[in-house]
Amino acid sequence: MLFILSVLFVASLFVYAYSVIANFERQLPLKTNSTLILIAHPDDECMFFGPTIASLKSRSKARLHVLCLSTGNADGLGATRKKELTRSCQVFGIPGSNVQVLDIPELQDGMKNTWSPDMIAASLKNYVTKNKIDTIITFDEYGISGHPNHIAAYHGAKQFVDHQARDVRLYKLKSIRLPRKYIGVVDLLTIELEKRLWPDATIAEFVSSPGTYLVTHKAMRQHESQLIWFRWLYVTFSRYMFVNQLVPVV
Repeated sequence: MLFILSVLFVASLFVYAYSVIANFERQLPLKTNSTLILIAHPDDECMFFGPTIASLKSRSKARLHVLCLSTGNADGLGATRKKELTRSCQVFGIPGSNVQVLDIPELQDGMKNTWSPDMIAASLKNYVTKNKIDTIITFDEYGISGHPNHIAAYHGAKQFVDHQARDVRLYKLKSIRLPRKYIGVVDLLTIELEKRLWPDATIAEFVSSPGTYLVTHKAMRQHESQLIWFRWLYVTFSRYMFVNQLVPVV
């Protein structure tokens, strides 16, 4: 058993090194001048979208924006979390002027709160028009963790693009099954297998180098109010700290 784990670990490091080099050598998979990362709560940007943000910031001249649909006030820390989000985005190199946090009664953080796609679409229309956004990146219909606010962000973005902004490209962050979420770079073995069995050239893949992983880790540390023990485990083992797969929504 120990031998098998050792082989798996070495193979994972090899594939990770290969993926990092390939990620830098190939052309950036997204063509964009102004990209909006649409999230549901402060800290989503680094817990889930870190590899995408870090890659776009370091490898393109695109303007990056973050629109957060709630203050994350489920525990009464909304005002604190807004400030933490701004600091986190600044670690990524996104200026505070490109970060907006909404505080709308109909869009409050909570597992039992149902968010209206119409409300999200209306909020997107204002931001996208004002900032000339050509690409939106958000969660998919499973919301990575199944959180209803994440799922609502996807449905609101899709409604907006389908009915009001057909010229805006929409990408969703691919959700994966639970066992794969917390195996870090080992999941790259599964990704490489999937590529060979079910090739899909439309998926945009971003892999963090050790340096950009540390940037994402530093961004997460700006969310001091959220750094309880299990989030330390998350930032150490989550594959979303190392790799993002974005699927175009058509």
